[in-house]
Parts: sequence; C-alpha cells; structure tokens
Amino acid sequence: MKRLSAALLLLLCLAAPFSGFARETPKPDAGDMTLDPVVVTAGRIEESARSVTQSVTVVPREEIKKNQYQDLGSLLRNYGVQIDSFTPNGSLSSISIRGIRSSALGNDLQGAVLLLVDGRRTGTDNVSMIPLVNVERVEILRGPASVQYGTSAIGGVVNVITRRGNKNLAASAEAGGGSWDTGSGQGSFAWATGPLDYSGGVSYLSMNDYKLPSGKKYDNTGLDHKTTFSANLGYNFLEEHRIGVVMQGVDSYKMGSPGYIDDVHETEYNNRSNYSADVTYDGGYKDAGLNWKARYFNGKTDYKSDDPKDMWGYAYYKNKTDYQGAQGQVSFTRGILTLTGGVDWLHYNTKSYADYYTNNEHSIYDNTGTFLLAKLGFFDNKVILSGGLRYDYYTLENSDKDSDFDRTTPSVGLAWHALDWLTLKANYGESYRIPDTQAMLGFYNGFTNFIGNSNLKPEKGQGWDAGFVIEHKALKLGLSYFQTDYKDKITTRVLDSSSVQYYNMSGTTKYRGLEGEASYDVGEALKWPVKLRPYVNFTRMLQREDQNGHTVPNVSDWDLAYGLNFGYPEIGLNVDLRATYYGKQKVQDWNYNSSSYGQNVDIGEKTVVDLFATQTLYKWDGVGTLSLKGEIRNLFNESYETIKDYPQPGRSYWVGLRYDY
Repeated sequence: MKRLSAALLLLLCLAAPFSGFARETPKPDAGDMTLDPVVVTAGRIEESARSVTQSVTVVPREEIKKNQYQDLGSLLRNYGVQIDSFTPNGSLSSISIRGIRSSALGNDLQGAVLLLVDGRRTGTDNVSMIPLVNVERVEILRGPASVQYGTSAIGGVVNVITRRGNKNLAASAEAGGGSWDTGSGQGSFAWATGPLDYSGGVSYLSMNDYKLPSGKKYDNTGLDHKTTFSANLGYNFLEEHRIGVVMQGVDSYKMGSPGYIDDVHETEYNNRSNYSADVTYDGGYKDAGLNWKARYFNGKTDYKSDDPKDMWGYAYYKNKTDYQGAQGQVSFTRGILTLTGGVDWLHYNTKSYADYYTNNEHSIYDNTGTFLLAKLGFFDNKVILSGGLRYDYYTLENSDKDSDFDRTTPSVGLAWHALDWLTLKANYGESYRIPDTQAMLGFYNGFTNFIGNSNLKPEKGQGWDAGFVIEHKALKLGLSYFQTDYKDKITTRVLDSSSVQYYNMSGTTKYRGLEGEASYDVGEALKWPVKLRPYVNFTRMLQREDQNGHTVPNVSDWDLAYGLNFGYPEIGLNVDLRATYYGKQKVQDWNYNSSSYGQNVDIGEKTVVDLFATQTLYKWDGVGTLSLKGEIRNLFNESYETIKDYPQPGRSYWVGLRYDY
C-alpha cells in the first residue's frame, strides 16, 4: 500500500498548484474523454454527463481503440471496478460495483450488476461475453438503477453503446501475436451514404495454456478460439427518424476449465456463446419537444461444460436461455421540464441439464414494467433535480411452483453547477433483484446439493451517494461517498456435510465507501507539444459487513487503477504505463486439497503493472495510417489471483500491426 499511497499523494500534489487556473474549455485530445460527453444510461435519453445526478463514467471510442483490451472486463478494471476472472481466455469474469457483485454464472437475472447494449439487457452477467468491437463508448453508471431498468441493477449498470456510421468513411484492421501462441485480430468499418448508415466489426482470439510467474504451465487454460462480431445498420428518413438493426455475437469454443491449480482436469472444456438481434425505431418532432423510441430484441445464451474422461462419468452440463423483449418510450421537453415514460417487456426461457442430477431445470420468466423519469432545470440549468418511479410485475413458471413478484422503486437526485468548473451531486435510489431459478429450485453440482427455496423474497437495496466533479483546464477530479443497505440478501446456509440451502438473510448488509478519479495533463498545462497525464481511478470500501458484523466475502477493500499516459503526436507515439492494485478480499476456500478447506481466507493485496505502446510507422494522405502496437502484461512477473487457487498468468508479450483509414 505504500506505493499506492505515494501515487495518490503525487497526483494530489500535481493537482493542487493549478486549482486557481482561469476557467477555459480545453480542446479535446484524441485519447482523452471530452469535458461534456453525451450519455444515455441514466435517463434513457441523450443528455450531457454534467446534468446527470448519479455518478457516471464515460469511456470514449478513442480510449478503447488505443489499448489492447481483450474484453469488456479488462477495460472496466482500468476504471476502478472489481473484476474477478478465472483465466484471461475470456471464459468467466464477474463484475463488482460498490461491492455489489454479478454472478457471471448464468443469465442477467442472477446478478446484482446489470449489463446493457444500447440500453437493453444482454441476457448475461458475464462481462467476457459482451463484444468490444464496433463500440462508440462505454458508460458506467454507479449506484442503484432499478427505476430505469428493473431487476438486478442494485450495484450499477454498464451500458455498451454501439457505433453508427457517418459521412466520413472509417476502417481499421489489426493483427498480432504473442506469448503462449496467442493470436488475435480485429477489423471494423463505418460509413454513411444517402439515407443509409452502417458500421461493423469482428475480432478473433486464440491461445494455448499459459505459464505462471514460476514458469510452470497451468494446464487447461487455453482457448481454441473466441470470435465476436457486431453490426449496426440504419435507414434515416424525414430528418428525425431512423429504423435500425443491430446484430451481435460472441462464440467461445473449447475454452479450458482450469480448476484448482493442484487439481486440474486436462480434458475438461466449456463452450459459451451469446447472440442477439435488435430492431429499433427512433423518431421525434423537435418543434414540439418530442422524441420517442421503440425496440424489439431477441437473443440466446448457451453454455456447455464437459469432461469426456471424467473418472466418475458424470461431467456434462448445459444451460440455454432464450430471451426476448420490447421497449417503448416517449420523451417530452418544454422549458425547464423533461419527462420520459414508457413500458418494458421481458420474456426469459431457461433450460438446463446435468448428467449428474435428474432434476433438470426449465423455467420461464415474464416481466412487464412501466416507468416515469422527470428532470427539472433551474437558474439556466445550474441546478438540476431528477426523480423517477417504476412499477414491475414478474411471473415465474417452473416445475416446482409458480410465483409472482411485484416491486415499486423510486429515485431522486440533485446536480448543482456551483461554478463553471465545479459540480456537486447527490442521489438516492431503491433497487431490487428477484430470486433466480437456481435459488428457488436448487441444483446439484456433482459435490454439493444446493437445496432450493420456493418461498424466497426479492433482494432489496437502498443506495445514497454524494460527491463533486471538478473539470478545470487540464485537471479532472471527482470524489463520491456512497452507501448501500442490502436487505433480504439471498445466500446459502450449511445443512450437513453435503447439503446447503438458499434463504433470505435477515437484517441489513451494509456497504460504505469512496470512489473517485483524478487526472492531470501536465503537457497541456505547460503548453508542451506532448501529453503527460498521470491518472487514478479507485473504489475504497470503508465497510462491507453483514448483520452480524462479519466481512462480506468476495469484495475487495480497494480497487485501484493508476498510471501515466504519454503521447507525442508529432511522431505518432503513445505509451500507457498502467498499474492495477487488487485489494484484499475474504473468500471461502472450497479446494478439497487445501488445509484451509471450508474456512475463510484472504487473497489479494497485489499490484500488477502493464505497458502498452503504439508507434505510427507510415502515414499517407488519403490512404491511411500504419502503426506498430505492443504490450507487456504483468511487467514485473507478479504472482496473483482474483479467485482462490486460480492463479493468473506471469509476464506475457504481444506485438501487432494496425491500419487505420
């Protein structure tokens, strides 16, 4: 922690001398976030990030493009968000925002952090199964968002916005390779001609088993291939109207399932896929202050795990979720008031089968939700009040029992632009998560019998936060305090040596903490021809305790990403030295070979440093740019793990070429 404290102190010292700078609007740099980006996640319509009363981070396309993010999880980790991964091959990664976690083990109804694409649910809460090609930006909304999106948005929302083409033709291609026979490539394009706009992208990744810092190969961590694609097609008419189609897919084939380091099944593998298609209609009547949106989407997630040489002969499991939904909303703006209201409909059909358990799961979820969001701007929009109310009704059909749930959730928020460069924010919201079918029906994983509970109640969250954002010349600084009270949390209790049962935990689980970001472009402040930008993004948990005062497992005390960006546009050089600190978290040890089996143990407290660099080789007017890209991950060969006894890779290298038009 000494290095972390020193890094934070350095950034604060850099920021302090410039707090008196005159108010100016800096020119946006190709690699930085603009001062006033547009967001859609908080209010379900386009609005300025400064007018959002919740804590929101926008990651623009240029930032995504310049770094070699393998998936959405690796991107989010650089913004102070906890990501726990089994392996780097894109198999399984969970996300935690403000200490509230996704499950990463099923569909998006099972987690408490919601993943969206263009504002609609993705069918999964595994961040490694979201395409990162053809992306315009990623929006991270921290805190409760059930008013906007219904169940599972207790910790927050991550919304991936797909790219749209414009009149400037853009295309790119990239390919490279590195350690452990890793091969990767991607390509994208975007254009608009006449009434048509279109964009698309594909990516490919393959790798063999990786090595640990000790040099030992960690068997069954490779990947035959992972292919992703995304396309956004639109037809524009009557100036304010557009009909669009968005198609996306992720297909991961024969990913190794490593298991505990000392108990690897080398023949075990799993396949994962997620496909979806949207049809949208956007329209409006600007003179009347009206705009509207309608969408229908359909998708499916598939998961299969198998070990053909399992000694017991019981190792086959498959799960499939077919999901579809519709959204309709209308917004009205007049003077100081903006109103947005609409209806959401969801239908989930989930089937699973395991050769070691005869009680196979088949369940159907249906949900209808209505919402109304309001925003008032006073004193020339220097003071903004927001509020919302939502009602949801759910039905669950399964072989054991049909259940009904309903929930009403409110929210209220305030943003005050006290100065041109200072914004104060505060927000309160309620949220919830309905019980998932595994918890209600139970299942058997080959070792433990998880007994279901058909009388489970929805989980409930109440979240408060308050903070400030400073955007002043080359300085960006933000800090928020947050707290969440989590009630009726669904967890398990031990019945005997082979059985546990789901139940609603009594009392309140408390999450308290700080989150913040800071960056300062020294080059811009001193009028240098280069960019020199130290930055930090963090979440610091001050409290994470259940009703008995016990530490909540699987939640890090620190999630910290910090580093230094260096750019020299004149010669086409960009370097990013990036450090990630994995804070201490308490986990339960389920490794049968461990002396601490069944006990709570600590992992984490490790810092991992990565180095990324891009150098322009050739630039031809009207033809394009050719660049050399390289990376060194885990630069100092640190031994670390984010999940107990699933060690992460040692030092690795990658080099490639990129062409941009």
